[in-house]
Amino acid sequence: MRIRSTKPEFWRSSTVASVDWNARFVLKGLESYVDDNGVGKDDLALIVGDVFPRDMVANPRDTLARVAEAISILSEVGLLHRYKVEGKPLLYISNWDTIQRIDKPGQGRLPRPDGTMNYKESIIRESVASPRENVAPVTGEQGNRGTGEQRIKTSSEPAASDIRNSYPAEFDKFWSAYPKKDQKRDALKAWQSAIKRADNDELIAQAHRYAEDPNRVDRFTKLAGGWLRADMWLDGPLPARFDTPAIPAITKQDAKVQGYLDTGQRLAAQFRENNHDLKELT
Repeated sequence: MRIRSTKPEFWRSSTVASVDWNARFVLKGLESYVDDNGVGKDDLALIVGDVFPRDMVANPRDTLARVAEAISILSEVGLLHRYKVEGKPLLYISNWDTIQRIDKPGQGRLPRPDGTMNYKESIIRESVASPRENVAPVTGEQGNRGTGEQRIKTSSEPAASDIRNSYPAEFDKFWSAYPKKDQKRDALKAWQSAIKRADNDELIAQAHRYAEDPNRVDRFTKLAGGWLRADMWLDGPLPARFDTPAIPAITKQDAKVQGYLDTGQRLAAQFRENNHDLKELT
């Protein structure tokens, strides 16, 4: 948990006012839950454990339900952005750079929706969740410390949706060729580094080769970001796969029945042997 401040613009925001008081309270708790990048794990148990530990002890069922509903509402109106990185659910508080002033931000532990870990490298300048109304810009004493500059949004600045959906045309050509369409923003960052080491036409050609490799299996296909960072376009064709026939699983019930059969066969053999000895005696 971290100490956070609350700017007056928060209380004047029509988006904040559009949600109930319970959701607003949860949002303020999440501001202390997330790291200095505005990102935290989208894990209900961790959230209530950090933000509402006493409520969780007193009434766990009601607490979990109320916090889960509040998070859903905050996501719907655009005050939270929920996403996944390598299958891990994360959440980002929209307009983080505007509603919080982090004097000495620490290194992010989790990536933002644009894939960045460092507070100052992020390309997010507005809400990635496209809320109905952005929190008012920072004014007066809430400007950048040490410079006196004020963060004022002008009409020339791109909207959040423009930032989120803008990708270079050359990258989109590579993306179209690559077989796995997951984590595009992370792939863009890796591609921007990769084109310093290879020509984009080569990356596209090798992406096509990888996609068409007969030994490639969808569930083992690399994410584009990892494929690019590891210079895997330089690798040769995938090794041939030798599929072995699957051994049918034996359930506990099947094993139990088989045990009965084995016991029966053993007893039958013993009976035949004993019966044979009786016949010789007579």
